[in-house]
Amino acid sequence: MASSHVVPLSDDILIMIFKLVCEEDQVVFDDYLQKENALIGRHWDDWGEEFDCDYEQWQFELADHLSAGNIDNSPPRSTLSKVVGVCKHWYSLLHQTPSMWTVLEISFREGAAALEHARTFIQRSHSCLVKITLLWDDPTWIVPVPKDDIINGVGGVPPPSREEIMAGVHLGLVIQELYAHVHRWREFTLRTTSITHTYQALSLMSRPSIHPAHRLEKLHLQSIHNPRHAAHYVNEPSLFPGSAPPIRDLLLFGISWAWPSSSMLSSNLVDLRIHYDGCMNEDGRITHTGPEARMLWQFLGALVNLRTLALEVDLDFFDGDTIELPRLHSLAIKSSSMTSWAVEFFSHAQMPDLRILTLCVNTEDSATVEGVLDELVNLTDPEDSKNPLELDELHLFNVVDVLNAEIIRRLYIQMPTVKTLTLGPGPNAINSALAKELIPTRNEFGLLDLPLPGLQTLVMFDVPKQFVRRIVLERHSLAGPLEELYYRYGEGHEDESVPNDWQHQVKKYHRGGHI
Repeated sequence: MASSHVVPLSDDILIMIFKLVCEEDQVVFDDYLQKENALIGRHWDDWGEEFDCDYEQWQFELADHLSAGNIDNSPPRSTLSKVVGVCKHWYSLLHQTPSMWTVLEISFREGAAALEHARTFIQRSHSCLVKITLLWDDPTWIVPVPKDDIINGVGGVPPPSREEIMAGVHLGLVIQELYAHVHRWREFTLRTTSITHTYQALSLMSRPSIHPAHRLEKLHLQSIHNPRHAAHYVNEPSLFPGSAPPIRDLLLFGISWAWPSSSMLSSNLVDLRIHYDGCMNEDGRITHTGPEARMLWQFLGALVNLRTLALEVDLDFFDGDTIELPRLHSLAIKSSSMTSWAVEFFSHAQMPDLRILTLCVNTEDSATVEGVLDELVNLTDPEDSKNPLELDELHLFNVVDVLNAEIIRRLYIQMPTVKTLTLGPGPNAINSALAKELIPTRNEFGLLDLPLPGLQTLVMFDVPKQFVRRIVLERHSLAGPLEELYYRYGEGHEDESVPNDWQHQVKKYHRGGHI
């Protein structure tokens, strides 16, 4: 009888398999984060709309959300942690391979064990550069405070629970352990829901360090689903003092841009997103170098290699000199105070490479974008501008104010390069007005003007069906069929009497559901 002989895999092949397992773990973890964000986002708007209630009401609503949405699921367990326990050889091989220990993910749910997790990871990774994610984002730590109470400095904010206090202790210990090796950080992500935890973490990372953070390329600091944002006070140290990290990707969510030092906002930065309500923090106009709006202007002026910029901010003003963003490709602005600052921003910012523009009105308050659109008319006018703005994509969301039809039409006529246009979601009447100006009309010379003549992809929400039909059919005769049309009927506008003879005039038609 022939005997069977099992040939063990070589260590090199095992390491290759383990690294593939780690890559799959990262995909699973990223998917978990995306699902959590989407699920929580259905219940809480980060601008604080649903926080304008008393604490007892919030507790009842939170209990309903937790039971209905299962938003308190734990992060998926690492497969690598299971592999370690298979046999002594695998255990020894993994522990002797530092490159297997370069991605660290810790959740507040680990409790006191989080510190040992961090310490063990640092030891096993030796001198390798590391990517760190800390999730201290329990929704029960969110405390609703009405906007008026924050502005006036009043309101009954309950004391933190024992669980929140202990979680803050664990977070502090973990960050102290990791910060001692800040020179090995390549990526660092912190997501919190407690304003107390946010300040604790930022303060710990603002201490002097023996080793500079000279390898840090990605920094994401997120204080999510909390109406109180982390302001930076006078004489407070900045993050990573004495360091000039080469950060390329920076996200400050619910955290003032005054926390980073000017050396962090340099020519290395490529992607920047800021979500901050300058009117809601406790010390909105007093920072270590002057008004926050002025500081933001100064910071942006140094970002000569910036490619994408998202400003989700509310400011009282934006006053400054001309700033140059020569490589900026995509700009997104979300605000309820665009009139106060965005018009000045567009009139002073030089963005010759800008191709994608997104404007979104914060749904918490009514605000107009007409002044911004009027400024865009000036920037796209080839007669008034030496280097007219040439956009490829224009996206308008939640436009709530009545707009001047002449401004809209002139803007559309002056944008021959736009290939993608998004209208909505927003009020039916406003979106209808924006959509109506896409229909060709005769000019003063009796010739047909075609708004957005290069349009290929159209995304529309909350527009009556008869308008959509007219846009498709009347543009078709002049410019041919649209490449793609994404359309969601507004409530009460799915008019069955309107023929569907227009749908086959579009190469790809997508009817959207609830978004």
